[in-house]
Amino acid sequence: MSATIELYEDSAGEWRWRLRHDNGNVIADSGEGYASKRGAKDAIGRIKQHGVDAPVLDVDPSAFELYEDKGGEWRWRLRHRNGNILADSGEGYASRSAAEDGIDSVKRNGPGAEQEER
Repeated sequence: MSATIELYEDSAGEWRWRLRHDNGNVIADSGEGYASKRGAKDAIGRIKQHGVDAPVLDVDPSAFELYEDKGGEWRWRLRHRNGNILADSGEGYASRSAAEDGIDSVKRNGPGAEQEER
């Protein structure tokens, strides 16, 4: 399979990329615009570096997503298969393992928790 990454400026002046197969079909695109050409190029580099070994997230009907935020803290969010976020950690954790413990706590305590209105 042969493909080309096209880097271009859209009508709004944002930089985007798309991965196009030699048959003309778009395989993937940036999904968002970048304020600078450098930002789009950096994103392409991250796709090339991390895309090969990234696991497939099976969101059926939902899945926990674990990530490091811009401040270096770990967070989680529970994502529905339609893309909506059902819940999030509400706070950052100092380590990945602490965020994983937070997910485990939700799994253990959430189903049996009593609901109260205030």
